[in-house]
This record gives sequence, C-alpha cells and structure tokens, in this order.
Amino acid sequence: MSVAIAVDLGGSSGRVMKVTLQDRTLSLEQVHRFDNVILEKGEGLYWDVDYLFSQIQEGLALIDYQKGDSISVDTWGVDYTLVDKNGKLLDIPHHYRDSRTEGYLASTLTKVEAKELYQQTGLQFMEINTLFQLMSEKALDEESTLLFIPDYFLYLLSGVKNTEMSIASTSQMLNPLTKDWNRDFLKTLKVKLPNLLDVSKSGKVLGPWVKHDSVSVISGCGHDTQAALVAVPAKEKDFLFLSSGTWSLLGTELDEPILTEEAFKANLTNEVGYGNKTAFLKNLIGLWVIQQLKAEWKISFNEMEELAEKSDAFVAFLDLDDPLFVAPGPMEIRIQEYARRTGQRVPQTRGEACRCVNESLALKYRLAKEQIEHCTNKKYETLYIVGGGSKSPMLSQYTANALKLNVVVGPVEATVCGNALIQFLTRGEINSITEARALIRQLPEIKSVEGKDFELWDKAFEDYKKIIK
Repeated sequence: MSVAIAVDLGGSSGRVMKVTLQDRTLSLEQVHRFDNVILEKGEGLYWDVDYLFSQIQEGLALIDYQKGDSISVDTWGVDYTLVDKNGKLLDIPHHYRDSRTEGYLASTLTKVEAKELYQQTGLQFMEINTLFQLMSEKALDEESTLLFIPDYFLYLLSGVKNTEMSIASTSQMLNPLTKDWNRDFLKTLKVKLPNLLDVSKSGKVLGPWVKHDSVSVISGCGHDTQAALVAVPAKEKDFLFLSSGTWSLLGTELDEPILTEEAFKANLTNEVGYGNKTAFLKNLIGLWVIQQLKAEWKISFNEMEELAEKSDAFVAFLDLDDPLFVAPGPMEIRIQEYARRTGQRVPQTRGEACRCVNESLALKYRLAKEQIEHCTNKKYETLYIVGGGSKSPMLSQYTANALKLNVVVGPVEATVCGNALIQFLTRGEINSITEARALIRQLPEIKSVEGKDFELWDKAFEDYKKIIK
C-alpha cells in the first residue's frame, strides 16, 4: 500500500486529501476541507496565505503517517509571493482579480508587437498573468525572491525554495521552446524583476517535511490544471480535455508548443505539463458566474439546475469572458445588463439566467474546440470533462450537445488524483503516465454522455457567434 497526501487549493476552497494506491486501485479520503475567501484590504484583493497554511497544517496534523509517504501542493496559476533573503514573506500576495494590472497589457503592446509577445512566451494574453502583475508592483524589492503560490507552501513544508515548471509556465515569462525564463526578452521590456530561481521539472523531491523526516515533500505539477491533465482517463494520444472549475480550461496535449499565426489569432495558450508535454488550451471563465449566482441566491447547485431545466432554451447568449463578469459581486443584474446591451431578450427568472449561463459555457467550449482543431489540424472524437464541473449533469449534457463529441465525465477530484499520481510516479510506484491514466479509468465514477438535438445546437452556435462578435 502506498499513500500520497495531496493538498489542493482552488479559487473558492482548499482541501487536504489522502490518496491510497493498493492492488492497482486508487482510493481517496478527504481529511480536511476549508474555504478560500478573497481578502479585501483597502482597494486591493489578496490571498490570505497565513490562513491557508494554517488550514493545510491543520489537515496534515490529522493523518497517521508511515515511512515513505509524501506530500505535494497544487494551486491556481499566475499568482506569487515575494520573500526576503531570509525567506520571510514581504507582503500578502495579490489576488489575480485585483484591478492593479489594468492597462499593463496595453502598455506592453506599445513596446513590442503582439505577435512577438506571443511567440516569445506562447501564452494567451490575459492581464492577470504574472508578467503584468510584476509590472504593477509599486515598490518591488529586486533582492526579493519570487515563489509562486504552490512553491511558497512547499517551501514552508520543506525549507527548500524552488520554481516548478508547470506553474512558471502560467507567468508569460517563460520561453515556450526552451521552457526556461526568457530573460533576454524580459530585458527588452525593461521589466523590474525580483530574483527568479532556476526552473525545475515537475516531479522533484525537495526533501523531508520539516515536521516529519520520514515523509518527503514533492514538487509535482504546481499548476492545478496540469495536475488534472495527468488524471484524464484517456486511452488515445489525441484527445480533448476540459478541466472544469472556477475556470474552464479546454485543450489538448501535445509534444511541442504551437506558435503559429492561427494560434496567436485564436489567443490559445501553451502551458507546460508533466513530462515536458505542452498543454495547448484556451483559458475560459468557467463556473465563476454560476458560483457567484449560487452565493447571491443562497441555493444549491441542484436547485439551480432544476430551475434551469424548467426554463426556455436559448433566451440569451452571453460572452462570459466579457469584463462585466470578471469581478466578484451580483451576477443576475450583470446577465440582464449584458442581454440588454447586446439587444437580446432579457432573462427574467433565476432559471432563465442559470440556463443561459450553462448554454453559453457549452457554446464557448465549441468555439474553443474548433479553434484548437484548426491549429492542430486534427479532429478529435472524445472530450474528457474532469474537475468539479463534471458533477453538473446539465453542463455535461449541453457540452455533448454543442460539441457533437463523445463526452467522458470524471473524475471530479481530477486535480487531487493527478497530484497524487505524480507523487507515485516520482517515487517509482507507477511507471508511466499511461499506467496512471489506466488507473483513473477503473474509477466507478467515470461515465459517458451522448449528445442530442444537434440541429438546435448548431443554430444556437451560429446565433451565439453573432452576439459575441
């Protein structure tokens, strides 16, 4: 029996989970779960990393450890901490939704052509990316060291500072071909930078846990999307995946990045996954609006979907990546505002609002799928939906309808599974990612969803494209 402890931090919650591998079967046990709430301080938005680490420690303290066990941490991308030469946190880290980065992408594009920025970094243009966050730092200490959020928690657990490749690849500061810091290009942008550590591959043993020297701390894939990708239950080489949570990340796994004109125009991103693979994908707003509506209405996800099922189809189409939907706050009135602004029928009920959000998500996925197929010159037969969004029967069905693909749903805890599988791979208890994915396929929750009503969804897609154009 082998045990890996996966610490998984998402945008709205975190958990410490114990994953056991026995007789080639995975089992998961949730040890501790806790909220992750945006910290508002003055006019800024921050992550309360002291609170988060206290919760991580609380969860870890509940486990009975055996020699050979290990711990790893994954989180969302782009955000970072700055520590001084003694490893002390200089200030609480900003949240990527903080408005401080507004305008920095535009100002960067006055220094360098957009196509050049894309070819040098391989990343989708988003003002939340680390590059633009660093540009917005008011008083950056150049002697400080940058640690991405998962690397910071791994440092607190092991005492070892490290920069892992998958999380660094979300920064817009890596060369997509060498997979190392693009220092020469950053100099041309005249960006004031902290100390950047050498980039290490995913799956590195940092050392023993400072509280238990028989337990190792492993830097797996710090970026949760890349951890989840390891747990996609695919048999085939060419497949589409959708990591569905607060964000939706729809893409495919490639051996090399794609930096073509078509990829640039489609604003597709090349992130680095386990084994130096390229995750060629599109970052899209995911369940963020649904989560905000749930909090606003104080009802369950199941109740929301029941209301939506009783409502008319295709009342309005939303571009959920519109800036209107980015900040926290009341979403129902924003949905109505977007519908009015675009000359559509205005959703009048909670069910209509919820349904048009789910329909619009599915149609956005189809648009991203077509862009990816065009850039890779491949046709995909299967989409694998993993993560929290795979629990939604409505969204899974709508996605199957819109994309006209075989949709395989699960696992819900893909990030946790991937986190643990990378630990087992690092420890030599699993031999390959192929073997890892075969273990996932054995999980009872994995199921298929067949699409239907294709003509209706084809027409809706054409109408959707006109609205978001």
